[in-house]
Amino acid sequence: MFSQLLLGSLITFVSLVGASIVWWWMNEILLALEPKLRAPQGRRMSALVFFLAVVSAMLIMAFGVFLWAAVFAQMSVFASWEEAIYYSLVAYSTLGLGDVSLPQDQRLLGGMTGANGFLMFGLMTAMLTDALRQIGRMQRVEGRKADRTS
Repeated sequence: MFSQLLLGSLITFVSLVGASIVWWWMNEILLALEPKLRAPQGRRMSALVFFLAVVSAMLIMAFGVFLWAAVFAQMSVFASWEEAIYYSLVAYSTLGLGDVSLPQDQRLLGGMTGANGFLMFGLMTAMLTDALRQIGRMQRVEGRKADRTS
């Protein structure tokens, strides 16, 4: 039992580190594009930045799902890689269909997979909200500057 909780915590930590790296990468892109976002044509650039934020969120989710699937495959819990990915995706998204399940002696990992997914969906929501907030703030500041000069 404790080994499953420890393993699940370790996998959750690794997925959080991966998500942090992607979030850092997204912030770096946002900083690099800031002058273009502040420009009068910045609205079109905003769509690109939001698209990048969505792709980043999808990368975070895919990383978490494949990380869990790799652990399940390494432990030989499922007969195929496809089954490990399917279970990981269903558990990670907290959908929990139940058509594929873990053996009873490893079922705590299923709950840890769901908890990790729940946490990551919250993080992805925060990342998307933060990106939109930053874009809006940049464009409002530029809009006010333009109003003052005209």
